[in-house]
Amino acid sequence: MLSSNLERKKTEEQRGINSQIIITEEEGSASRFRTHTVDFFSAEISVTVTKNPSVVRKWISTTLYLRNRRHQFGRLVVGVGVQWNPSNGNDPPADTLQLCVGSRCLIFQLCHARTIPLILRRFLRDESNTFVRIWNAADAKKLYMEHELEIHGLLDLRRYVATEEGASLLRSPVETIVSECLGFDGVRLDNEISVSDWDDRYLSLAQVRQATVKAYVAFQIGKKERAWRF
Repeated sequence: MLSSNLERKKTEEQRGINSQIIITEEEGSASRFRTHTVDFFSAEISVTVTKNPSVVRKWISTTLYLRNRRHQFGRLVVGVGVQWNPSNGNDPPADTLQLCVGSRCLIFQLCHARTIPLILRRFLRDESNTFVRIWNAADAKKLYMEHELEIHGLLDLRRYVATEEGASLLRSPVETIVSECLGFDGVRLDNEISVSDWDDRYLSLAQVRQATVKAYVAFQIGKKERAWRF
């Protein structure tokens, strides 16, 4: 069943987030990783899901190679997301780390990785990078708890964005923030997916889609708001 899933191209209509956000799993995904395309209001996001350190190394190396096309005045904006399984005790560690730069997203399955590559540790500590997220104040703590991953200056964009009238969006849901800042309506995060089993070896399409969207909109808002100034 697993191998047939990996070999067969599958498309699942969006449930919960928005009907204009569709995920496709590509044919021929290798055993070391899975590749997907998320269509976000006609913008295509290339997604890599992996537990393999060598795949993470390649993703980050490619990101650094492309940084001259992505950075803003020397600052690389990186959208960040962290997921964990809330049923794993009172204070469970991070199961996945999502990174998004431009139209490329990485979902690293930390809970199944045999080691954390040094290039990832250096990338997350690099003070020339601007790391941004929306909500989840525990992200940095979760990353450090079991994996000892330190992330430099992770910014919660809610603290810095506002409506056109100047009203704070600090306590607004993701749907409102995305609508106000990017103009895309109906981008809702499904709570059932948020509290699902993120330590599964084979993440569902719904999980991959939601994790991707969360990191992608953080990147887009961070870039638009020039978050390196904060």
